[in-house]
Amino acid sequence: MSSTKTMKCPSCGAYLEYDPTSAKLTCPYCGMETAVPPVQEEPAAASNSADVSPDSAEQNVPLKKAAKTPNMVEYHCQNCGAEIVTTATTAATRCYYCHSPVVLTDRLSAEFHPDGVIPFAINEEKAKQQFNEFIDGKMFVDRRFFTPDQLTYFSGVYYPYWYGEITGVGRFEGRGTRVNVVHTPKETITTTKYYEVAREGRMTFTALVRKALSGNDRKLSDGIFPYNNDKIRPFSEGYLSGFLAEKRDVPQADAEKDMIAEVSEHAQGQLTADAGYNSIRGKTTFRSEKSVMRYVLLPTWVLTYKGDKKGKTYFYMMNGQKGTVCGKLPVNKGKLALWAVGVFAVVTGLMCLGGALLW
Repeated sequence: MSSTKTMKCPSCGAYLEYDPTSAKLTCPYCGMETAVPPVQEEPAAASNSADVSPDSAEQNVPLKKAAKTPNMVEYHCQNCGAEIVTTATTAATRCYYCHSPVVLTDRLSAEFHPDGVIPFAINEEKAKQQFNEFIDGKMFVDRRFFTPDQLTYFSGVYYPYWYGEITGVGRFEGRGTRVNVVHTPKETITTTKYYEVAREGRMTFTALVRKALSGNDRKLSDGIFPYNNDKIRPFSEGYLSGFLAEKRDVPQADAEKDMIAEVSEHAQGQLTADAGYNSIRGKTTFRSEKSVMRYVLLPTWVLTYKGDKKGKTYFYMMNGQKGTVCGKLPVNKGKLALWAVGVFAVVTGLMCLGGALLW
């Protein structure tokens, strides 16, 4: 069974959307603003907030596999009743027909209930402006890239991530050397002393992050980090209203294992730093004793662009909190070739002029 929810305006009955500028739920029709509802005790239960009342017709709707698309799932829009098809990891979306924002609450319940969320701090208008600033001044970008219709593919998406804190004991065993060089009038004396080194300490690594959606492009997602983790808020469905959201499909155990492997590599640097040796080599072991994992949704603006005759698709991501952009820009090879010819002509002309003056 699946439960869907649309945040309703208590004034006019239209749907509410989260506004990054005011950090409130806002009605795009009557302009009414209301606070994001507090965290619920039961994630799948209906909201009892007086400020925001979900659709009175909210009901459990059976989820079923879409025909001929085994990885797709269907649900019914509460606003217009249309049947919508989504991927199995979609947690928030819009109805393709009436455009009402919908949160699929069953995909955010139980073990899939997020521990926290960083709300969008940049609205769509500002995101488009900052994206245009990113590409503005790039001399060889295909001019078709600047057409307004490309920004119709601009979407705000909450992507899932695992945040981890790993505590354990690290131990280093190896050999260190100290070299002393003395210069005399007749010779240079080099003395090398070798030391058996053993160091051990309790270590805690914080703010470890791993993507929790296997299909997410890691190069792009890593390119828009970091986020300000001080802005992580307790999860509320209200933050998702008006945006898209994805549910995690990477198990906690896999992310935790990957984090422990990472900190094991960092442990050697921590244990051998400031040891007082000219060189030090050896083996480091790290034994994890405690792991604290949190499932967090992070805000991202996403743009897709088909930039050449072959239909190659370019993908871009923008940090929805800070505005950092990552993605490969399409190059206009004709413009680049003309620029190269122009530079060659100018350099050749200057060389000819210089030669004439010398002779």
